Amino acid sequence: MKHADAASDIEYVEHDAPRDHAAVVRMLRHAFASDPEGIEAWMKIGGEGNFRTLVDSSRPAATLLRIPMGQYFGGRSVKMLGIAGVAVAPEDRGRGYAGRMMRACVRAAHGEGWPLVGLYASTHTLYRSVGFEHAGHRFQYTIPMSQIDAGAHNGERIEPLDHESAEVRECYAKFAARYDGPLDRGPYIWQRIKSPRGEEHHPFGVRDEHGALRGYVFVNQKRRPDGRADVSLSDFVFHTAAAGRRLWALLADYSMMSHDLEFFGGPTHPALLLLGQQRYDIVNKDTWLIRVSHVKAALEARGYAPCVRAQVHLEIADDLVPANTGRWTLTIESGKGCVEQGGRGEIRVGARGLAAIYSGLLTPAHAANVGLATGEHTALQAANSAFAGGAPWMSDHF
Repeated sequence: MKHADAASDIEYVEHDAPRDHAAVVRMLRHAFASDPEGIEAWMKIGGEGNFRTLVDSSRPAATLLRIPMGQYFGGRSVKMLGIAGVAVAPEDRGRGYAGRMMRACVRAAHGEGWPLVGLYASTHTLYRSVGFEHAGHRFQYTIPMSQIDAGAHNGERIEPLDHESAEVRECYAKFAARYDGPLDRGPYIWQRIKSPRGEEHHPFGVRDEHGALRGYVFVNQKRRPDGRADVSLSDFVFHTAAAGRRLWALLADYSMMSHDLEFFGGPTHPALLLLGQQRYDIVNKDTWLIRVSHVKAALEARGYAPCVRAQVHLEIADDLVPANTGRWTLTIESGKGCVEQGGRGEIRVGARGLAAIYSGLLTPAHAANVGLATGEHTALQAANSAFAGGAPWMSDHF
């Protein structure tokens, strides 16, 4: 599929390996300061068929990787096209290629019916210029192993797991759906859970008295110069407080030879609430962004609070995807949304404001406060309940 930009000799096309591979490897090396072997391995994991190339007169000028997956909002998985590996060759930077490529990417996603496009941004200005907006956070926690004090547990059985097993996927999905923002992972993300940055993490699970998996962690130890080790987790999932405490006890057993524990989550991770003392360091590592690429599909795909029965009258301005522009009425009932064109247009938003409201990072009233929405105070306040939830977050990076 080709998408021509305003300049007729510039096109956004599917990756043509014989023509594009060497040029794409070179772009990625310079963009991410990586060795060619690492880039080749990463491209293999991503799948070369998922790359897209911006060509100028048939010459590869920029590239990106598309990652098909989903994201949980309101308890339901919404199809989301992740974007990674955005790169332009050094000699071509400053010519507007990245912006052209992202505009074409968003239009293509809309045409294919993707409700959302999401990414982590190295430069937020570029992506906000094409309708992406901050939608949630990813924090890094560092806990001295000596401070892990989850309290007594009932001796639930711990066992090593097969990282590819269906029960691990099911355990994660049940946990992730309780929060706004976690990914509905595909093969690319699960591979990163197993071996983030090539460092293998080993899964251990806790079962209840019936043998059902109630939680798990993926654990890695990295030796320090002083002979001790730091422990890192690529995933920390549990369904009950008892399972969470048992996993903490497992991690505490590493303390004899370990110094610090690190893992990722939102402004707070539910596992932290199980600790007796809240003694840890927290750093905001990343802010992830989304873009609503298909208004009707996105608003109908996410979940809403079952107790909410409401209508939200939106007027959306989207200069990149004209089909999104106009008045839309969102009717919410029984936890689901139905979207129809028309309505009173009481709340006016652009693509950026819609993204932040959709994820729950900002209420409509908060979006108005920072210039991302306008409307009468009563309409904004009434719409706040439609997207109410916890602070959106994810533990994964892509």
